[in-house]
Amino acid sequence: MDASCSGTGRIIVNTLIIAFRSLYNSLPALLAIVFACVGLSGCGGPSQEEMMMRAAQRRRPPDPAETAQADEASKEPTKASQAAEEPNNRQKQSPVPGNSASDNIASNPIPQTDPTPANSDKKPVFSISVIDERQPTTTLDQTERRKIAQKNIETLATALLQHFADTKRLPQSHTRNSNNLPTLSWRVALLPYLGLEDLHQQFDFSKPWNVEPNKSLLKYIPDAYVSPERFDTNTNFLLPAGKYFIFGENRVPREKTVEDGMGNTIMLFEVNDEYAVPWTKPSDLNATTSKELDAAIGELRENGTFAVWASGLPVLLTSNLTSEQIFQATTHEKGEALRAGDIHRDIAEPVLLKLDPESDQMADAQTKTENASNRTQDAKIARENIPARLPVPKATDIAEAQDKLRRIYAEKLRAAGDRADKIKLARTMLSDAAKSRLDPTGAYVMQTAALRLALEAVDVDLLISAIDARVALFEVDPYEENVRWIEQVSAARAKRETTAMRNTRFSKRVLIVTRIGIIENHFAQAAKITGIAYQFTSKKKEDAIPRLINKLKSSLTSTESKFEDALADLDTYRKYPDDPNAAEAFGMFLCFTKGDWPTGLPLLQKGNNDVLRDIATKDLALTSASDPRAQTALADIWWDLGERAKSASYREPCRQRAAYWYQQAYERLPDSLDRIHVKSRIEETEAQEGGNPVALCSQLARGMRVSLANPRGQLIPNLRVADKDDDDDD
Repeated sequence: MDASCSGTGRIIVNTLIIAFRSLYNSLPALLAIVFACVGLSGCGGPSQEEMMMRAAQRRRPPDPAETAQADEASKEPTKASQAAEEPNNRQKQSPVPGNSASDNIASNPIPQTDPTPANSDKKPVFSISVIDERQPTTTLDQTERRKIAQKNIETLATALLQHFADTKRLPQSHTRNSNNLPTLSWRVALLPYLGLEDLHQQFDFSKPWNVEPNKSLLKYIPDAYVSPERFDTNTNFLLPAGKYFIFGENRVPREKTVEDGMGNTIMLFEVNDEYAVPWTKPSDLNATTSKELDAAIGELRENGTFAVWASGLPVLLTSNLTSEQIFQATTHEKGEALRAGDIHRDIAEPVLLKLDPESDQMADAQTKTENASNRTQDAKIARENIPARLPVPKATDIAEAQDKLRRIYAEKLRAAGDRADKIKLARTMLSDAAKSRLDPTGAYVMQTAALRLALEAVDVDLLISAIDARVALFEVDPYEENVRWIEQVSAARAKRETTAMRNTRFSKRVLIVTRIGIIENHFAQAAKITGIAYQFTSKKKEDAIPRLINKLKSSLTSTESKFEDALADLDTYRKYPDDPNAAEAFGMFLCFTKGDWPTGLPLLQKGNNDVLRDIATKDLALTSASDPRAQTALADIWWDLGERAKSASYREPCRQRAAYWYQQAYERLPDSLDRIHVKSRIEETEAQEGGNPVALCSQLARGMRVSLANPRGQLIPNLRVADKDDDDDD
C-alpha cells in the first residue's frame, strides 16, 4: 500500500508540474484577452460622449472672425458646393495642387503650427529674400521696366504651361478651406513651378491670406510677380476671373471647357497699378463687361498691354485694339469670330529707329520723306472728298452676319466646286460688298468670304484686289492686312494651279510689304512672304528677278538672326549712351546688315573705329543739295573702303552706300571725266546683286518697276502711286 501511495503521489506531482508549465506558456495570451476586455469596457479610450463631442467639433459652424477675414480677402462669389483643392502644407503629398491625394487630405485638415512662432526670433530661410532687400539701386527707365515686366510675364506663362502639362488643367483662381472660404491665390499654388517649393510648403491653405502664418510670408513675393514700377508686395499680374472668363466662379479650367480653344483665349493680364493686389490675396480681375476690362489695362506699357494666351504664349495687346476685341479674346465660350491670329503681336519690344531723342540726325530720312508724302496725299484726298474709312465691326456683329451670309449664299457656296466657280463667286461677293457701305458688317463678312475663296482658288491677283477693297473701306492697318492674307497663300496648291503662276502683280505687292517689314524690323515675317512670292515667279535661269527674290529671302533670314544678337548691343547703348563699343556694334548692324544708313551712321560716329567714325562724320555732313564734287569724293571713300574689306558682307554695303552718293552727284555734274567715272561706278553697282535687304529691295524695285517711296501709302488704294504695267502679268 505504501508503494501504491508513493506511485500515486508521483503521478499527481508530475501532473501538477505539467499544468503549471502549460499555464506559464499561455500567460501572454491570457493577459492580452484580459486587456482587450478592459478596453471594450471603456477604460483607456474615448467615451461615447467624447466621440460625440469630437464629431460636433468637426461639424462646427465657421468662426465669425475667420469668416470676416476671408470675406475681406475675396469679393468674388463662388459656388458653396466647391471643395478646397489645395492641401494643407503639412499634409501635402504632391507639389501639384488639386490632385486626388491632395483633395482627400484637404477635405480633412489637421491643426497646423506656425512656421515662425511669435515666441521665436528665428527667421525662416527661403531661396529668395524679402522684397525690401531686392530694391533696385538706381531708378529704372521705361525701357528697363518694360524689359523686367516682359521677363516676368514670360516666366509666369512658362509656369502656367508646366502646371497644365502636369495636371491637364490650369490652377483655380483661389483655394478654399474645409469651410468653403477663400484662403490663398493661384499665385501661391504656382510657387513649385517657379522653383519656390520651400516657400510653398510654409503656407497654411486652411487659413486666409492675411492670417498668420500666411500674413508673414507676404514679404517673400517672387520676382515673377513683382511690379517693376513699385517693387512692393502687390502684383499687377491677374487672371481674368469675371463670370464670362475661364477662371470665373473659381471653375477648374480644362482644355475641353475652353470652347474657343486655349490658343484663342487670354488667361493672364498685366493690369494697371490701381488694380494691383497683394500677391497672396485670392483676388483677380473681376471684369464682366468690355468697359470694365478696358479700364483695368493699357496704362503701364507704352504701346499696349502684356497678356498670355491660355496656350502659354505671351502676347502684346496693342493700343489700337478695341475694348470689344480684347473682351471677346478673353471670353471662353464658343461663338466669337475673333481668333488669336487676328490680334496677336509678339511681346518683344520693337526697336525704335530714333535712338537719341535729342538728335535730329537720328531720325530716319526715309520716314521724313514718307511723312511729307503722306501730308501731300492727305491734302489731295481732302480735295477730292474721298469717303472716310469705316471702323471694323464688332466681333459679335461679324459672327451674326456670317451666319446670315452662309444662309444667303448657301446654294452658291455648295455649287462652287472648281477653281473657276470659286473665282466667280468671290468677284460677285466683292461687288456686293462694294455696294453695301450702309451695311458695314455685311460688307466686311462678304469681303472676308471673297478673300477665303481667292485663297482656295490660289488666285493671287484676285486676293490682292480683295485686300485692297478691305483696306479702302475699313480702318485696318494696310501692312498687317496684307501680311495676314499673303501668309495664307498655299505655295503647294499654287504648284498644281499652273494658271496662278508667274504673277508679277503679286510679286510687286510682296516687295512693297517686305520693304515695310524691313523698316519695322519684321525680318522673319518678311522672309516668309518673300518665300511665297518666289513660288509665283518664272524659274528661267536668265531671269534675274526670281534669283534676287530668293536671295532677298536668305538675306532676311540672316538679318533676323543677327538682329537678335544686335538687340543686346542696343540694350547696352540705351543704358550707357556714351559706350562707344555698344554704339558702334549696333550702328554696324544697322548700316551693313539692315541697310538703314540714316539711323546707323550717327552710331558709327560715336564708335571707337577711327576709319568708320571719320567717314560717318563726313557722310552726315553732306545732303542731297551739297556740292556734287564733295558727294563724289565721299562716294569714292566708301568705294575704296569696300575694296579693302575682306568680307562681302561689308564690301557690298560699302559699294551700295557709294552708289547712293554717286547717284546724288551724277545729274548735277557737268560733262567731264568725273561724270564718266561716276556713271561707270553706278553701272558697276547696278550690275551686282545687293548685299543687304534694303539694297536688294531697291534692285528688285528697279527691275520690276515698283516705287518704294512711301511704301505704306502704296498699300492704300487711294494713295497709291501707279506703277507702269502694274496690272500686267507675265
